[in-house]
Amino acid sequence: MGRAALLDVSDAARLDAPRGTPVLITDPVPALREWPAGLDSLGPDDGTATGAVLERGQIGVDDGDQRLDLRVECAGQPVSIALWRNLKGWPDGDPYRSIGVEPMIGRTFDRRDATRPVAVVPASGSVRWRLTITAHARSRRPSAGRRACPPCRRTSSCLL
Repeated sequence: MGRAALLDVSDAARLDAPRGTPVLITDPVPALREWPAGLDSLGPDDGTATGAVLERGQIGVDDGDQRLDLRVECAGQPVSIALWRNLKGWPDGDPYRSIGVEPMIGRTFDRRDATRPVAVVPASGSVRWRLTITAHARSRRPSAGRRACPPCRRTSSCLL
C-alpha cells in the first residue's frame, strides 16, 4: 500500500497483537516466527532496526493512557501489517528512531517470494480495501487543583 503511519511514541509503548500470530521478520534474512518475537516493545532505543510482516490485518499500539488500533480489510486478498521498528539501529553512521505500522495487502515485501501469499489484482483491474483507524484515550481522574472542562468533563485530552 506504500504509506506507513510513523508513530511518535514513548519508550514504554507496546505493540499489541495475539500471542502466536505468525510474523515474518525480514532482517537480516527472512524468518517466520510467532508474535511477539521480541517486537512488541518499542523502547528504549537499543541500536536495532527490524522490518517485519505480521500475518494479521489488525494491530494495537499502546502508549500510557492512549491506544491506536489499525485494521485493514480486503475481501479475497491476504492482508497483514508491516512493522518498521528502528530503535536507532539504522542507518549506519547517523541512526535515528522511527516506529512505523503499515497496512498491507499481501504478506511479503517481495513479490518474488513464492513462499508467501501476495495480492492478485482480478480481471476487473481493481481491488477495494478498507482501513479503519481508531484512537482511544483512557480517562484519568482529575488530580488536586485540576478542573475538568465544563462541556466534556475531562481534565486531559480535551479537544474543545
